[in-house]
Amino acid sequence: MEEDSRIETARNRVFETKDGIALGKSYSFAMRTYPTLIYRTTGMNQVKDIIACGYVRPREGKLKGGHKNEVFWSRGSNKLYYYNKGAIILEVPIEKLEDNQIGAMPFEDLTGIWQYNPESDSFENRIDFYKKVYDEVHNINSKTRK
Repeated sequence: MEEDSRIETARNRVFETKDGIALGKSYSFAMRTYPTLIYRTTGMNQVKDIIACGYVRPREGKLKGGHKNEVFWSRGSNKLYYYNKGAIILEVPIEKLEDNQIGAMPFEDLTGIWQYNPESDSFENRIDFYKKVYDEVHNINSKTRK
């Protein structure tokens, strides 16, 4: 029951990038962002949770700063680059998410799950791979996916 409430009552917070320097831009492998997309830095534990439940939902319990039941996102811009090679970056179109939107983001609305690939020295979108894993876990015929 608690897990369902995290899906229904999750509060999505979307932050705008402040003016300033574009940290990470100088790294050749850095992933640039676009103002038509919204991003979230996360880890493999959340990817596993997304595959299990089908949503980008908040972690259980309190987060840093005492926040509870919130998922933090950043709107892309020419000042926002991702360069932490260990991070996983979720991506969703701006029309699917707004600040303070209630309800966990459905997996089907994600357009990207970006991971660093050391062989190509760049971030690569692995969304198709994870959708296939989701389909296999939930016994869904991938040909029926819309």
